[in-house]
Amino acid sequence: MGVLKRKEEPTQTITLRVPASVKAEIDRLRESTSEAGFDLNATICESITRLTRQMRDEIDGLNGKTAGRDRSRKPATTNGLAHSDRKLPASAPDGQGGV
Repeated sequence: MGVLKRKEEPTQTITLRVPASVKAEIDRLRESTSEAGFDLNATICESITRLTRQMRDEIDGLNGKTAGRDRSRKPATTNGLAHSDRKLPASAPDGQGGV
C-alpha cells in the first residue's frame, strides 16, 4: 500500500432550502457529531454525491442514454431495488402511467 494520497477534488458551496425543522435537526446533529469526533459535513457531502449519481443514472435511463458510460457499473437502485426500463401502463396504481 502506498503512502502518497491523491489531491481531493476542489469543493464549492451550494445553497439548499429545507424546512426549518430539518435545518434545526441538522444544527443539533452538527453539534453532537462534532462532540463525538465525526464530520457531519463530509457525511452530508458523500450522501449528496451518491444521490446526484443516482439521479443522473435515473434520468439517463429515462432518456435511453448509455453511450459513453461505463456499462460495468451496477444499475441504479432505490431502496435496494434496481430500476427497470419498462413503461408502466397508464392505469398503474402509482399514477405514473407511461405511453
